[in-house]
This record gives sequence, C-alpha cells and structure tokens, in this order.
Amino acid sequence: MKKILTFICAAAASLSVSAQTMDNPWNVGLYGGRTEYAGEYGHDFLNIGADFYGHGALTFSRYINRYFDATFFASYGKYGAVDHDKVEFESAMGYGDLTLKYKFIRSESALFRPFVFLGVGGRYLMEVDENPNCEPGFSMVIPAGLGCDLRLSERFSLRYIATYGYGLSDDQDKRDCGSYGDQQLLHSLGLAYSFTFNGDRDNDGIPNKQDECPDTPEGVQVDEKGCPLDTDKDGVYDYLDKCPGTPAEAAGTIDSTGCPIDTDGDGVADFLDKCRDTPAEAAGKVDDKGCPLDSDGDGVVDYLDQCEGTPAAAAGKVDDKGCPIDSDGDGVADFEDKCPAVVGIKANKGCPEIKEEVKQVFQKALNGIEFQTGKATIKKSSNKILDQIVTIMNENPAYLLLINGHTDNVGKADKNLTLSSDRANAVKTYLVNKGVDEKRMTAKGFGQDKPVADNKTAAGRAKNRRVEFIVEF
Repeated sequence: MKKILTFICAAAASLSVSAQTMDNPWNVGLYGGRTEYAGEYGHDFLNIGADFYGHGALTFSRYINRYFDATFFASYGKYGAVDHDKVEFESAMGYGDLTLKYKFIRSESALFRPFVFLGVGGRYLMEVDENPNCEPGFSMVIPAGLGCDLRLSERFSLRYIATYGYGLSDDQDKRDCGSYGDQQLLHSLGLAYSFTFNGDRDNDGIPNKQDECPDTPEGVQVDEKGCPLDTDKDGVYDYLDKCPGTPAEAAGTIDSTGCPIDTDGDGVADFLDKCRDTPAEAAGKVDDKGCPLDSDGDGVVDYLDQCEGTPAAAAGKVDDKGCPIDSDGDGVADFEDKCPAVVGIKANKGCPEIKEEVKQVFQKALNGIEFQTGKATIKKSSNKILDQIVTIMNENPAYLLLINGHTDNVGKADKNLTLSSDRANAVKTYLVNKGVDEKRMTAKGFGQDKPVADNKTAAGRAKNRRVEFIVEF
C-alpha cells in the first residue's frame, strides 16, 4: 500500500496545469474541520474516537517565490476536552495566525504540492452557556504545521492544513499544572482560489505591473521580470543568439548575433585572448589564452623558432631563431657546456680533457693518503698530496669530485664499511677546510666490496686500503 501511495504522489508531483503561482500570486481559501485539544486533561490529537469539535476557517495568502508564501489563517469553532464522557473543559475559540509557508515541490505548475509552515498567532476563548469551565481571554500561540495542495483547475485547489498551536498560557482550561501550555491541533479541509489583480499585455505570464519588458514578442521565453531570457549573460537575448553558450565574461566582446569576436583571427575569442595582436602567421600555434606557443620553453615562440624541440634547460641560451648558442664553438651548446668559454670535448660536457699531470696527482693519492690504524684520522704525511688536490680543484671550477673510500677484508664487513665512509668524509672535510666548495664533492664508503688486489697478501691488502678520486662534470 505504501508503495502505491508513493507512486501516486510522485506521479501527481510530475503533472502540471496551465496556471502558475507567479501568475496568480493571491490566494483565498474556505475550510471546515476539526479542533483537537491537548493539556492537563490529556490529549485527543489524532484520536478519531474523541468528541468532535468543529470549526470553520479562512486563509488569505501571498506568493513570495517558488519556495515561500506568506499566509494569514483565521478560524472560529469549539474547543474542549472530554474525559470518560464528562466534559472537563469546553469553550468557543477564535484563532488566527500569520505564518511563512515553505513548499517542498518548487515547480510552480505542479499538481501536488506539500508544504510546512511556522509563524506566530493567538487564540481567544469564550465561555459557552452549557459549560462555563474555561478561562476566557487571549493567549499567544506558536503555530507550526503541514499541509498539501491538489490543483483542481487553473485557479482552484483542494487544500488540507494541519495546524498545531502551542499556547503560551497554561490556564485557559482552568487547570494549571505548570508542565506545559494548552495545545491545539486544527485539521482543516477546503477549497483555495488563486487570482491576480494585474493584467498581462504581452501574454508572457508576467503581470504588467511586474513586467519590465511588457512588449516581448509572442512565444519568447522570459525571466521573472518579463524580459527575454539571456541564458549565457552575453547581452544578446536567447531568441536572437546564434551562440547561446557564450560565457558571461564575453559580454562586450561579442557581435550582434551573440558570438564572440576574434579580432586577430588566431582562433581564440577576444574575451579569452591575452594577446589580441598575434600575427596571422601564428594561427594554429597559440595557447588557450591566445598567446603564441613556445613548446620547447626556450623563450622563442614556435612560429619564429627554427630549432623546435630545444630542451627547456636552454632557455636564455638560444639565439633569436630559437637555436642553442655555442659560444666557444666546441660543438657543445652553452646550456650543456660546463666550460662554455673554453673549447672542450663532449665526453667532458664541453670541458677540456683532464691534464696528464692532474691524473698523476690523483693516481699518486690513490695509496698516498694514510690514516691512523683502524681510524679515520689523516696522518700529516698525507697533507702534501691533499693540498695538491686543493690546488687542482681551485684551478678547475668545473670539476666535480667523487671521493670513494675502500678497505681490505681484515675485520668485520660492517665495520669496514663504516670505516671507509668515515675516511672518505675525513678527506672531504680536509678539502672543504682548505676552501673547496663542499657542493662540488661527494664522499662515499664501499668497505671491502671493491678490492683491486688479492687480500691474501700483505701487498694486496695495502692496495685495497685506498681513497679514489674521480672527476666528473
């Protein structure tokens, strides 16, 4: 049963009628119904078997928007409580409230529209001849409730309203227990009629007094002000717009048909174009901002670049045609040349070959650097060869030096690895203290893993205890 009711409600909500709430913003309704009591004598809310206390009601409401209506509700009828067939409390009640109604279904042409409301109100109780057991007078009430509209025609609706009222007074039933205020629940069912005081000259659904464009052509869709829609906000109405998806920021840079202008013909509309004077030959070679592409990032735009594909690292080191500069003419472009002012070779990244006397110094240092036994303390006898290396590094600023420490296989492997690393770093520290930039050097220990001689002999072990120097660029 619940599934059937859900289906019926969903189907009803999807249907529509010709009239719209905006067209008929005023609404008046007449109702009849039942008033239920809750207070110190108990409560009869939703109690079908309780005594019937009827009322008549009137509503007058004003449409605000698709979400809200403002409503005045007034009723008159009987109000009371019966306990075991004994009338404990009974009165005549005049009630009124002013509420803000929220509509769940926002389509103004929906057939079925449930709603809730909240507001402020008051009630006035009067004695009745047959039972004066009430406290006559006025009490403020906080009203809240729910209801629904079922459209019957263009202007008429069948409406149900359930209005709960919480009284701020607790003694109108002549019984004050101090626990909560006297409450009421009004069930009202009736007919509601929607109407307008305004005409609609151009039949666009907007009353003339609200219509800022009262002579809109027949059949043109309009906004809530009665003006033709401009969905893309480009200043050209939809019914004239040949490019209806133009972004709002294009306003002022479109033609009379609503299409964006492209002054320089590069394929990027002016409102997006940050480079509006791009030459015609750059067409097809611009980015999404309309600026000429520089695909290789070398600072020369593609349509002028004769060496496309130059690495980004060459930026600032290319000529006006986008080709890498080779200042020393050694065949190694400046951006790759570690020695751009000196003719060199590719193997050394543009630097000259290492001189023979330099190689001899590093070869001599191979077994010429001595340490205290089992320690990383450099003996003073090694200072001379290390100072020669300092001179080499200072005279060749393009050199990058790898300092690799090695040991023989005497002792534990892990201790030998630590010792070799400590000795390599001791050499690096010596060179740094003599003025060589530590960023140009890398020290690493390999322990006993890379022998160059047989560890079975004393001579072999002596060769394996070494510090190697390798020049890189």
